[in-house]
Amino acid sequence: MKKSVFIFNIYLFFQTFENSNLQTAFDYVKYTILLICILLASIVMMLIPVVLCYFMVDNFSNMIGYKNKIKEEMSIEGNSSNYLRSICDKYIEASSNFFKNFIAFLIWNIFSLLYIVFWFENFSEGLREYFYFPFAIFQSLSKSEIFDSIHVYKSNWLFMSAIIVLTFSFSSLGKSIGKDIAESKIKKIN
Repeated sequence: MKKSVFIFNIYLFFQTFENSNLQTAFDYVKYTILLICILLASIVMMLIPVVLCYFMVDNFSNMIGYKNKIKEEMSIEGNSSNYLRSICDKYIEASSNFFKNFIAFLIWNIFSLLYIVFWFENFSEGLREYFYFPFAIFQSLSKSEIFDSIHVYKSNWLFMSAIIVLTFSFSSLGKSIGKDIAESKIKKIN
């Protein structure tokens, strides 16, 4: 009952507007949603390498810690406890995540560098444009500039999106490589 009254009130509310006011309200909502999406995409593009680097360093320190714990537990004669197996599993997981983040971070930097070197006339201009792109999007807060920024920076959007897709594609490869490396190191310790 309350739902139908609410819907009816919304219907009456929109009926009172003239077509131009209603169109203006819908345009405002559309531009606001588009602006939020563009800003979120820009923030994500800027934060991906920072997050990858942070987790890479964190997993590396965890990996070293678990490796030392494994060596300590192995030094105890005849230790085949569940604790040792759980440490080995944690080591494999930390190693796998480290290599996943390392390869993703490496791929991000390689493809970003390739984009800067081959897409722009010189390296310094490319570097400037590469880092200016997200901030230029932030500056396009007016309604007319939102769509202009999409068209002006279309190639930047495409290349950055491709870099993101490649980064996450190669991270899965890194995870499997890291798991294999960790398992072989555990066998060497045994």
